[in-house]
Amino acid sequence: MIESIAVGNVVCALVCAKWALELGYSQTRQALFLVGGLLLGPLTLLILYVYLIEKAKKEGRPGAKFI
Repeated sequence: MIESIAVGNVVCALVCAKWALELGYSQTRQALFLVGGLLLGPLTLLILYVYLIEKAKKEGRPGAKFI
């Protein structure tokens, strides 16, 4: 069971680092989000997801349109 939690947190950490890159954060902040993803997993993903939606909303991209 611990292995599945560890794998899940590693995946969350990688996605967090990728989303931080898309948001234009520095490498230091990307590394911090990577560590945050390892420790807090889905909570860090939720925070970055909200930032991505807000960025899309400001740019008028279709990802920010809600039905």
